[in-house]
Amino acid sequence: MGKKRSRNKKPSQNTNESYEIIKDNQALVEFYKMQKIIPEDEWDQFENILKTPLPSSFRIQLSLPERDLVLKYMQDKFFVELNRIAESENNDGVTVPKPLSFVPYAFQTDMPRTALRSNPVLKHMHEFLVNQAVTGNISRQEAVSMVPPLLLDIKSDHLVLDACASPGSKTMQIIELMHKDNPNPEGLIVANDLSYERCYLLVHQTLKRLPTANCVVVNHDASLMPAILDSEKKPMLYDRILCDVICSGDGTFRKNLDLWKTWDPSKGINLHKVQKQIAIRCLRLLKVGGLMAYSTCSLNPMEDEAVVAHILRTFGNEVELVDVSDQLPGLKRSPGISTWKVIAKSLEVINSYDEAQGQTKSFLSPSMFPPTAEEAVHMHLERTFRILPHAQNTGGFFVAIIRKKRDFAEELHLDQPPRKPMQKKRKTFREDPFVFLDGNMDEFKQKMTTYYGLSESFPYENLLVRTHNTEKKNGIYFVNDQLRRMLKNNGDRFKVVNAGIAVLRSVDKKEVTPVLEISENDFIQIVQGMEDLHYTPLEKLENPEAFSKLECGSVLLRCTKGDFRKDIVCWMGAKTASAFIVREEKIHILNMLDADSTKLSKALLSARQEKAQNARTKTEGNDQEPTEDDLPLIKEEENGTLE
Repeated sequence: MGKKRSRNKKPSQNTNESYEIIKDNQALVEFYKMQKIIPEDEWDQFENILKTPLPSSFRIQLSLPERDLVLKYMQDKFFVELNRIAESENNDGVTVPKPLSFVPYAFQTDMPRTALRSNPVLKHMHEFLVNQAVTGNISRQEAVSMVPPLLLDIKSDHLVLDACASPGSKTMQIIELMHKDNPNPEGLIVANDLSYERCYLLVHQTLKRLPTANCVVVNHDASLMPAILDSEKKPMLYDRILCDVICSGDGTFRKNLDLWKTWDPSKGINLHKVQKQIAIRCLRLLKVGGLMAYSTCSLNPMEDEAVVAHILRTFGNEVELVDVSDQLPGLKRSPGISTWKVIAKSLEVINSYDEAQGQTKSFLSPSMFPPTAEEAVHMHLERTFRILPHAQNTGGFFVAIIRKKRDFAEELHLDQPPRKPMQKKRKTFREDPFVFLDGNMDEFKQKMTTYYGLSESFPYENLLVRTHNTEKKNGIYFVNDQLRRMLKNNGDRFKVVNAGIAVLRSVDKKEVTPVLEISENDFIQIVQGMEDLHYTPLEKLENPEAFSKLECGSVLLRCTKGDFRKDIVCWMGAKTASAFIVREEKIHILNMLDADSTKLSKALLSARQEKAQNARTKTEGNDQEPTEDDLPLIKEEENGTLE
């Protein structure tokens, strides 16, 4: 999580302030030298790397069936040529993206944007990565941010909470891990965020690119997170929890340049209380034997070890820190510390809570101070770790993996939040309810069986709509069994923003009996497991007469070559078949089939440039104009036509 910002503050007219910011903050230097987190002989490296831009990193989706083919395509089409250029005398700073040793299918590059625009190979690779990001095949995510989910040993049947989820990069990782070995996992992901607006950012950034039937997005204060109740109104506890809390973000100096002007020691002190509250609540919601990752993008002990030490003091032998030093080989990390200094905004060192005076004391709490030597022996804070920016040319990060060993002696009533949240007025519309299609399903089942060939065993009970009037089935969503039970058993306990995947929508076209149309490629996940599908080879449809005999409506188009197979949802019209995929996905499929995608790629690039130009026109008076590079995730809405 990054630095907390005011939502009412208007952006600067000149948002490109990197040339005006002096990368110097003496408070930061003095603070961290006193903490002794960075070895003295590494200090210059640490300070110097903070003043350099953060490398870009990306990873291929772990659950993508053709992930090895995408990797081979990048290596053959781009990396070989980039390596040749890099070894030449006039390489203009060109390098080959380096694999991240601690994250599978992940790469990092520190090439400047000027190189991207000047070198044709890099330009084509950039276009490729942008297209892959739009389809969800590749995620651009900071390298250190990828670490916490990988240490949770997430399984496909787990109940997982992402407590502070937006913008969703780690949520996407959790989805990938659950789908890696099971295309239809039985588990459930609850992705929560305090901000209603950021919940929608999460839906757009993550679930639109990686739709799944086992994820629900909810809008709650994580420190007041309700427990999920089962059918007997007993709390269901989580197998895994990702607690990536809000923080001061001082591990992000390389990309958040404003920190050079605004950071001071009070940032961590001010957030310590809410970080404790979130972590404590999450642990109460964790199952015995379950794992919780507590993480921040801050290096400040007030936000890191002090919070973890408070957890260990609070719960004693009921929890333990897990030693993960043998996991993620290749990750360079520094063990957590057991002693640190509490430093006020004035850089005054406060040795104990009792020593603090006046207004300074009002900002402090006893939990901020380090454990005694006797406490430290049992806490094992060295099992937590920091990722220092200069160790592997990354951002800064802190991670602690905590296991719940037994039920807490003084457990809160989990069926109720620990305290009633303060109601805030906000200008927003009320969310439409999720209502299951429980009644009057016979006619609907008949249509689905007749038209799509769905068997009687299809889980119709997992279909729902977003309206109390279930007769108006304009759009139908599908959830897995676990999510269905959660929604049914918990009523209005959760503020649900999004649930499952949109799979069907009603159509009304002259050439077809009004039925339900498969929505984009989401329904593929449901029908791929069916055995009674009817296949028509494409060569039998090459003449207009054979094509015209097909019934209009939704069909699956299956593309195969070698190990590659992709199912595409299409709408069969009277004369053409329209694919429900964006142009970026079409380019991806053509690339995997070794077909020519040049024409389509040029058309897509032209469309992006036109949108960038329109954006420039709308931002009159803004010194920084958007470019095509600033529009990587715009998703085309129109459907193309397959020829």
